[in-house]
Amino acid sequence: MKNRYRCAAAALAAVLGVSLSGCGNTQIVLTTGLAPDELFRIGKVSCRISEALVYLNNQKNQYENVYGVEVWDHDFGGITLEEYLKNQVISQLAQVKSMVLLAEEQEIVLSEEELSMAEQAAAEYYGSLSEEEISLLKADQEELTKMYEDYCLSEKAYDQIMEAVSVEISDDEARIIQIQQILVPEERLAGELKSRLDEGEEFETLAANYSKAPQITVAIARGDMDEAYEETAFNLDNDEVSDVFAGDNGYYILKCTNTYMEEESEENKRQLEQARKEEGFREAYDELMADTLSEYQERLWKKVSLADYEAVETDSFFEIYREYFPE
Repeated sequence: MKNRYRCAAAALAAVLGVSLSGCGNTQIVLTTGLAPDELFRIGKVSCRISEALVYLNNQKNQYENVYGVEVWDHDFGGITLEEYLKNQVISQLAQVKSMVLLAEEQEIVLSEEELSMAEQAAAEYYGSLSEEEISLLKADQEELTKMYEDYCLSEKAYDQIMEAVSVEISDDEARIIQIQQILVPEERLAGELKSRLDEGEEFETLAANYSKAPQITVAIARGDMDEAYEETAFNLDNDEVSDVFAGDNGYYILKCTNTYMEEESEENKRQLEQARKEEGFREAYDELMADTLSEYQERLWKKVSLADYEAVETDSFFEIYREYFPE
């Protein structure tokens, strides 16, 4: 497979910040107007209880494999770990279904190869289940195929929309510089130190003896410091020493030791481009979801208890997905 879909549900969560308990501009209705096995619907995209049970039990068993069954005895942020996990599953599925809806809006579809791989993954996963697990999870092979298709489509839509967002970050905007700094609480002392620097004393020596800053040498990007500090720092040449100026924490004198840290600046540029792309993606997502109605059968999900699924040991749903759709 040529394309590598880098975005897993956790990455989507960071961008979307969406769940049925609070998904942006989406209208949310707690309802009994859904089919008996329909857990929620976002627009015209539906999620059945069996899908949530597959997600829930696979993640439950992954927890137990790492931490042991006693992990469920602990609270997690004021709620039980079981409640936390159930909330996470609903959030994760809401993200997937929202992206499926967005993919349809953007006319993004799976290729024949991707559809075939989803079918193969479902066959492999279904074949790994015991008869009792199939009975408890209530998911047949056809539904598992659709689950893999949705997961793949959500990642593909995210990647394609992100790639389509045009972003230009200049070298200067992304520039990271290295600065040595002296910070003192009194303007008078700062003036005396500047005079000594002008007379030839070493900046680093005076900084070591007088500066109250946590570090003498720092690397900074635009936006890291207050306006006066940034304006002064980014206008210095290599080895140039600034005049005394007032900042948020006292009086500063700066010396620039590197006006362009190449490796760090390139990484900062990449991060800025990613952030801008995510902003563009969020705009497309918000535009679609602004008037989208979500319906949720909360009582149906509240009835689900992990204690009823002790016989379910499957934990390979996502692992099998990654075998067919590697990052």
